[in-house]
Amino acid sequence: MRHDRSIELAPSVRPQFDYETLSALPEWFVIVARCGACGHEDELDRGAIGRRFGKTVELDTLPMRLFCRPPCGNRVGNRLFLRKLAR
Repeated sequence: MRHDRSIELAPSVRPQFDYETLSALPEWFVIVARCGACGHEDELDRGAIGRRFGKTVELDTLPMRLFCRPPCGNRVGNRLFLRKLAR
């Protein structure tokens, strides 16, 4: 992507998931959030996410809505990861 003055702009980076929405995500996946500031990780409750944002919430929009709990309260640079449950 180029600016009007031919300055190279960085592309908008959004995480890419194989499953677009919470309802499309199979039950054997766990959603894990990581804080961009302190590195704190925690598993997210899928039911609570569905009740708060709806089951059709897009997974790539969730990191912008997250904040770090007690360690630091950060709201910027948070990331989501999907992990499969152990068999």
